[in-house]
Amino acid sequence: MDYPQKTEIQKKAAEGSPITQPEASALASDETDMTGFGPIKGGTAATAQSIHDRQRNFTTTAGDLARKPPEEITKGDAADVQKKEARALGGVPPGRGSTSAYVQSMADHNARERGA
Repeated sequence: MDYPQKTEIQKKAAEGSPITQPEASALASDETDMTGFGPIKGGTAATAQSIHDRQRNFTTTAGDLARKPPEEITKGDAADVQKKEARALGGVPPGRGSTSAYVQSMADHNARERGA
């Protein structure tokens, strides 16, 4: 069986690859089969589930912002999406061209328009 190490899962997330719920569930099932009692706290399956949840939280936040009128995007919105994107990437700060960078640019533009 080719069972991934938790560092491989973390690297995948840092590269921006999604960890799907079926993937996390399969790892939990495999880990249960290997241990005989369930996923290991802090192990590969737990890491995969945690990353999946953080990625989903980020995509939900980004989706909510996408439905907000662009002129209403605030610096608070930008900070929130940046925090969640960094968490989804495993703590790696989002860079140029990221969703966070785009939202920050809109927030900065709106602040200048409002004279803030």
